[in-house]
Amino acid sequence: MDRTYDILKNACIKLGHKWYTGPYNLNCIWERTNNKITNRFTDLLHICYEDPAGAKLILTIPATTKPGLKGSILEPVTVNGVTGTAIIRPGQYLSAWEFRDTDQEFSHYPYFRQVGPVDYWRDKDKDQEVDEVQNQEDKIFGTHWHRMSQNNTYGSGLINNWSLGCMGAPEPEFEKILPVVRAGVKIYGPKFTGTVIESKNIKLHND
Repeated sequence: MDRTYDILKNACIKLGHKWYTGPYNLNCIWERTNNKITNRFTDLLHICYEDPAGAKLILTIPATTKPGLKGSILEPVTVNGVTGTAIIRPGQYLSAWEFRDTDQEFSHYPYFRQVGPVDYWRDKDKDQEVDEVQNQEDKIFGTHWHRMSQNNTYGSGLINNWSLGCMGAPEPEFEKILPVVRAGVKIYGPKFTGTVIESKNIKLHND
């Protein structure tokens, strides 16, 4: 299924999620294509927004909503008494990330810092599938959105410990969203809502 502004809007609204309108009022939709821990950027980030003339636009980049393998899913940690690697559960998290336009903090590159609680799964069985999980709800574990390679390179193409639960994209892709993000920040401020939605639900709510 090709992703369009209206397809994603329809799916989000039918799931009970908020949809933002107005020039550069960004809808950040993280599409989880499956529950396999592929260690590659097999998910998608869609930025849906209107321009000042009211045109509906969508910017899509390859991304990950799941952790990597080496240094991450294969080496689970225990947090608040629950063992496993963090995976953000599907849902909408209002104003839970703040855009930090700096190279002096986390990852030394502009990023979105988690500032509000989200819900998690923790998967500890190392089978590279999101299954046998334990829930942790309404938590802040520092799962940011950020670049997941060095500048101007896709690196190995593997995620590994670039993500222990964070969501992101290779730097050449992540860089593509920064101009429209900065345009949005000028109007609405630095906080952003993130929506994690599974591909099967996009199809379900558009059939």
